[in-house]
Amino acid sequence: MGRIFAARMTTVAVLALVLAGCGTAEQPEFQQAASPQPMPSAEPSPSPSTVPSPRPTRNATVLERGEGTFTTAAGSSPVVGDSGSLRRYQVQVEEGITAFDPDGFASVVEQVLSDEHSWIASKKWRFQRVAPGASANFKIMLSTPGTTDRLCAKAGLQTNGIFSCRYGDNVVINLRRWTNGADGFTDMEVYRNMVINHEVGHFLGHGHVNCPGRGRLAPVMQQQTKELQGCKPNPYPYPDGVHYVG
Repeated sequence: MGRIFAARMTTVAVLALVLAGCGTAEQPEFQQAASPQPMPSAEPSPSPSTVPSPRPTRNATVLERGEGTFTTAAGSSPVVGDSGSLRRYQVQVEEGITAFDPDGFASVVEQVLSDEHSWIASKKWRFQRVAPGASANFKIMLSTPGTTDRLCAKAGLQTNGIFSCRYGDNVVINLRRWTNGADGFTDMEVYRNMVINHEVGHFLGHGHVNCPGRGRLAPVMQQQTKELQGCKPNPYPYPDGVHYVG
């Protein structure tokens, strides 16, 4: 009996360890950025990386107001996406920001928009980053909180030094959020994927939606930066690469 009891206890301990290994991990129309990325159940596992993703710092000090002018990342990228309308974009960083440079920010944006779980999965859109001086359909801008407020106010949006926004052909990512992430996100890569996909989604014509139900994946167009509403953080419009979560 002693051996049987010990064997059963060992089995219970193993099951407990397996069940413990779950993770979770937003943004809004203004707030809103992602990139964004381990997914719950239905989505494929991300590729393994030898470099751990940075964790949100939550309240790191950021530059409150930059020069109000922007530097455009040099160079261009290949077209990504198999079919659909081509949208060319430029990536810019406000002058005065030193924590992130234009080329580095552009690299992250390219990675987000070329992901097979991002908007190209719809087969409606293709993307290409273009160099300074080239014709672009929209811009993705990393901006200080003060400048973000000023730019987003042009569209009647109150970002309160906290959120990001899309106004016209400009996707404005708030430096505060890009640096600190948001509640509910334990991985900055996931958050940054989300906020980029969310704001670009606005440029593509998508509006805000709510959490479809407690414990389900948050739609990328939910204002996850503000509140998860019981949903699980999700940085992708197409978490499984095929089906839109909206």
